[in-house]
Amino acid sequence: MRCMTCGAEMVLISTVPDDTMPVAGFEHQTFMCSGCREVERRLTFRKRDSNASAKPMPVHMSPPIVPTPSGQAGSIVNSGLFRQMIARLRRR
Repeated sequence: MRCMTCGAEMVLISTVPDDTMPVAGFEHQTFMCSGCREVERRLTFRKRDSNASAKPMPVHMSPPIVPTPSGQAGSIVNSGLFRQMIARLRRR
């Protein structure tokens, strides 16, 4: 990150967790310019909290795709809803 005043590199000098937010992971970061010693503070969100003992979120997988048996290839055509829709269209 660059300093807004002189354009030199900003150095992270302090991080303090913010427990006031409803979601965990926010922290206050303090940066100091390596050139003009300007100090800037930011509220940031860390994607992953390395200090927390929270369990990782479970990975949800979709069910496997099973090919349709050859005898059921026309099952959508034979369904009752599809037949009702075709019958209504023919009546018009």
